[in-house]
Amino acid sequence: MEARLKEDILREAGKYGGAIMVVHETDGGKIFDSWEHITSESIQTPLEVYNGLELAGLPVKYARVPITDGKAPQTSDIDDIAVNIASAPKDAVFVFNCQMGRGRTTTGTVIACLLKLRIDHGRPIRIEMTDDFQPEESDAKGSSGGEETIHRNEDEESDTGSPNSRLSPKKHSSLRSHHHPFGIDDILLLRKITRLFDNGIECRQALDAIINRCSAMQNIREAVLQYQKVINQQNLEPRVRRVALSRGAEYLERYVKLIAFSAYLGSDAFDGFCGQGEKKVSFKTWLHQRPEIQEMKWSIRLRPGRFFTLPGEAKSVQHQHEDVVMEARVRARRGSVLGKGSILKMYFFPGQKESTSMHFHGTPNVFKVDGYPIYSTATPTIEGAREVLTYLGAKDKTLNQKIVIADLKEEAVVYINGVPFVLRELDQPVDTLKHVGITGPLVEHMEARMKEDIISEVSQSGGQMLLHREVINTASNQSNVIGYWEDISLDNVKTPSEVFADLKEEGFNIEYKRIPVTREREAVASDVDAIHSCLLEDARYYLFISHTGYGGVAYAMVISCLGLGADAKFETELTAETHFVSTSQAAEASSACEDQSDDDKDAAGFKQGDYRDILSLTRVLVHGPKSKEEVDFIIDRCGGAGHLRNDILKYKKALERCNGHDDETRSHLMDMGIKAMRRYFYLITYRSYLYSTTPREIKFTAWMEARPELRHLCDNLRLDK
Repeated sequence: MEARLKEDILREAGKYGGAIMVVHETDGGKIFDSWEHITSESIQTPLEVYNGLELAGLPVKYARVPITDGKAPQTSDIDDIAVNIASAPKDAVFVFNCQMGRGRTTTGTVIACLLKLRIDHGRPIRIEMTDDFQPEESDAKGSSGGEETIHRNEDEESDTGSPNSRLSPKKHSSLRSHHHPFGIDDILLLRKITRLFDNGIECRQALDAIINRCSAMQNIREAVLQYQKVINQQNLEPRVRRVALSRGAEYLERYVKLIAFSAYLGSDAFDGFCGQGEKKVSFKTWLHQRPEIQEMKWSIRLRPGRFFTLPGEAKSVQHQHEDVVMEARVRARRGSVLGKGSILKMYFFPGQKESTSMHFHGTPNVFKVDGYPIYSTATPTIEGAREVLTYLGAKDKTLNQKIVIADLKEEAVVYINGVPFVLRELDQPVDTLKHVGITGPLVEHMEARMKEDIISEVSQSGGQMLLHREVINTASNQSNVIGYWEDISLDNVKTPSEVFADLKEEGFNIEYKRIPVTREREAVASDVDAIHSCLLEDARYYLFISHTGYGGVAYAMVISCLGLGADAKFETELTAETHFVSTSQAAEASSACEDQSDDDKDAAGFKQGDYRDILSLTRVLVHGPKSKEEVDFIIDRCGGAGHLRNDILKYKKALERCNGHDDETRSHLMDMGIKAMRRYFYLITYRSYLYSTTPREIKFTAWMEARPELRHLCDNLRLDK
């Protein structure tokens, strides 16, 4: 393009006597134009300039890595920078520049410093901490934040919402009061991504130290905090807030991507690029294998406001006897997963959904699909799991009945003294910390690391551990999270996979699988294959475990029912003579939807899943209408564990009621509604797939990839029609 631009300039100059009109700008911001006389030798592209320097004998190598102004670099951009730096001589000097030598230049410099640290010193990535390392600094200098655009006066700065805006004392006082200054670690997303990696804490510390050393023109981390200040000013014009929110989200995404890049460099994936090993995986490929990080990136783009808005009054954690030692213990944690500010909260909570027909001590909300050997349950205690498995005959050697257990949780869980505990944050103790998109092996690895953190803390504290549980305050009739000390033997700290491995050793005929599936997770064909792989030839019953035993678990149960029905691997149970059947829950779920009044003339059709895109799908598929009919039948049967069509309708109605000015709420409802519809789409498609072929011949993922028309429909689902 630059070569063509040069041709255009020379062509135009030929028409005006060798001169071209150019525009200049004074230091005061005034614009004026003038005629510039040129020759073919005086017009050069950047590539020609640096090639000329190289021909003149200067040791220069030029590389062009285009990055959009104000945007986080693409993973391919980072890979291009990495290849150039890794292939350069050890004593090479690297010079980065962009339009203003500020935003993109600073980001490139940080990337280069991380690469040099890794190449020169190997793994793990560490940097000597000096006095300039202050990651919690929230009051950045004027030059620390902002875009590459120069703002020429204070009014213009204020109008654009730039973090360089000089906040007057009046504006400072308009900021909402908070119990402590907003720091970078108040953004929960950053704590989540840090604990994802084995070396997350060390890599992020090295990154922050490098960011500080590269902050002569801009500090990427402090730019996030400065935009947060602007966003939370009171009486801010909506347009200004939207601009600041958009730019703040871009800087947050940039910082998140740099944290991920630091972890990538700290792994063995980069070894082959710097001659330190055989493994040679690009950052783009490595990141593609970590869908949970991709989900974090999309969450920033979808609802950026929740990361920048000052938190309101959260449910507080109450410590017995107001013991400040407890809070100090939590703040002092330094584990790779159980880190600073993290707590272990008992998985059970007041008001948790309970089964109406099946009751097992320590196992809430057990549900059985009428006519299918499929059960669901909330996360049980170890004793509760024993009781359910015994009931299903898993230990009866005369029956020889194998039970397949599929654990669908995305959260990191650990068992302490036989009771499940989940990772939470001290300041947000009831908010879930799901890592949406995470794979089974990775969440199990996190649980193993969390167990190591617990064992380390118990060993240092003389056999005690600070735990938390949620209780009802009888005076206010509200739940509170309280801390308490518990004596713990190291042998009684186990991950879920270890728990079920021990049960298998006790004689229970079980097979345990970890397949994360939740409502928040994007439906993908590979998850369908993973659930179908649970349908073993010698299995008698299937038990699906989730957080509450309700919600996303129903999706996995419907897949299993469809797979079993297609393969005829069981005899349909038409009675409940030997098994409790909680069909009343499904009936309640169905009647609840039917009782809702709806003036929309298409309401009845929507209740049956007759959305325009779904009906289009049935026309494309082999046995499309029949596939939808069977899926709807099984969805109704699984209603006691969650009703997918009702979920879609719920989000559709909520979206219609949503205030048109609340963009983030609308985006969230639209996202969740489309995700629910996409699960419905996959169920119908999966049933058609089972009519067309068998999993032995081709996997569902490959079958979908061979049908681009289905991918197009799936990617363009609409909730409003």
